Amino acid sequence: MIVSEKVGKRIATLRKTKGLSQEQLAELLHVSAQAVSKWETGKSLPETATLPLLSAALNHSIDSILLPQELVVLSAIYTDGQQELDVTQLVNQFVASDRLSLIPGEHLFPHSWTDSRLKLLLVTYETPDGMYSTFVLKDQLLTIDIHSNGYVSTSDELQIIAAHYGNEQAYRSVADKMKHYEHFRWTQFTATHELFPSLIGNDGQDYLLLVYLNTEGIHAVSCAEGEQIHYSGERSHLYQTRSSRDQCIIEGIPRLGFGRGQDCSWAGAMTLALTARGVVTTYEQVMGYSGACWRVAFEPAWDYSAADALVVYDYSIPACKAYGLSARRANRLEPQQRTAEKLAILEDIRQGRLPLAINLRVAPEWGVITGYLAEGDVLLCRSYFDDETFSELEADAEFQAHMRISQGYLHVDQWPYRLIRLGDQSEAPSALENLYASLRVKLESMQAETLSNSSSYASGFKALELWREGLLDHPWYAAADEEAFSRRLSVNHFCMMALADARRCAAAYLHDSLPLVHDPQQHAALAEMTELYGEMATLLDKYYKEMPDPAILRTTGAAPRASWTTRQREQQAELLAMVATMEHRGDTLAQTVLSLA
Repeated sequence: MIVSEKVGKRIATLRKTKGLSQEQLAELLHVSAQAVSKWETGKSLPETATLPLLSAALNHSIDSILLPQELVVLSAIYTDGQQELDVTQLVNQFVASDRLSLIPGEHLFPHSWTDSRLKLLLVTYETPDGMYSTFVLKDQLLTIDIHSNGYVSTSDELQIIAAHYGNEQAYRSVADKMKHYEHFRWTQFTATHELFPSLIGNDGQDYLLLVYLNTEGIHAVSCAEGEQIHYSGERSHLYQTRSSRDQCIIEGIPRLGFGRGQDCSWAGAMTLALTARGVVTTYEQVMGYSGACWRVAFEPAWDYSAADALVVYDYSIPACKAYGLSARRANRLEPQQRTAEKLAILEDIRQGRLPLAINLRVAPEWGVITGYLAEGDVLLCRSYFDDETFSELEADAEFQAHMRISQGYLHVDQWPYRLIRLGDQSEAPSALENLYASLRVKLESMQAETLSNSSSYASGFKALELWREGLLDHPWYAAADEEAFSRRLSVNHFCMMALADARRCAAAYLHDSLPLVHDPQQHAALAEMTELYGEMATLLDKYYKEMPDPAILRTTGAAPRASWTTRQREQQAELLAMVATMEHRGDTLAQTVLSLA
């Protein structure tokens, strides 16, 4: 008997197992998302004409969907840790009387691979008690019934449930060794006979096979002797990388971009580099630890680079100290120096370390180098200018084919003029020590009174003063041509974005730091400072969101002069004067906190 509620629940479960949203499933079936929602809530059943498409989309037989049993195989993947076959429908045919029993191998999957890697079947199944995962190696018996309790993920981090080293002819479990190595929180390791000794008499190629659980289910990954496996930044996935000199790509690095709550490109890149090597942190913490949350810089010629976090004060130095990292910096290298530097970059990539660099693509903003192809002749990256390229070439088949090769990363277009390579990690200072260091950076960077002799940029209160003067230079705006006026409007918008982002991070960092301070006077000063920067962040964010957006003006063809009036510039100058007053109070409170340390 078909029960619509049970059918709906089964469709929802199978859809989620396939990683599809209701909208995505609806698109595959040429129906509305509302129709899918009605099925899943048991309000209606799929039409007969839709059932073949639904069966194909979910990779389950029509009977399995309409007449769900108490034991159902949601997913069955036959794999060698590199390639895989979805054999869900076939495996479900072996379920009889709510019991599954089979021995996976070439007799069941004749079109699988003939290499000597270990092969296994990964199964996710559902019983009345819940959803579980399990696995079985090739040529071994798998038995499951409604009372079988398999593996369930209990952590956001992956859990390695099995590890084998060898090949189909001879292999051994190395689960205890992997448990030992996990203690060291490695970000990657190479499969060698030193780590995983080979069996005596095994003359063939050895492979490391790892089976692990995460919140998405059960997975397997393998690599040959001499190749590497690395963890994703949040330690939820494992990836195999080539150790050969031909190519090496660090997978799973998310995209960067403005407007995503990470508008300091250096801090965004630094956050990626830290999380890729397993450091637990956030963008706001990077901004706070480094002191970049206090940044404000201005260039009297109105240049975009004033928004760069390192243009006046090198916040990367306190950042590395706060996280216990050594670092090597390379600035404006001569051509003859670049060969050695590139070799060092390639080695960093092989070690799972992301170099930070500015001017990788399009314009001078920070990003990270994520890998290389063709023995290093091609470098790959994440930058703050990737989204436009992805959108423009979304339908380009050749581009998409290359993205599969590059793991979704774009090429580095030009040699960066500034690089930061993060080295070894030692014991980091405490969070309280980092707070004090950050406040000292604030006082130092905000109170720089004059322009540097070697730089046209101003920092801190001097920057706010020059910025205000530039906004109130009415004769300049009256005489400027359209191009110069539009450029200044755009630079002003970019610098306000950077300031609003920085003070938002300052407020968040101070709030998170309050529990670190226990002295009553010190805590009162820090609490007032937290409130002060929360108010400042709100003012700046509100003003920034109401500013004319140069990108929208260009799209609509609106006149810049009509959109950025004298009164608006005067209002911004008043806001910056208010910010300066609040910053002076912030300095006083920071000095109080430090004096009581």
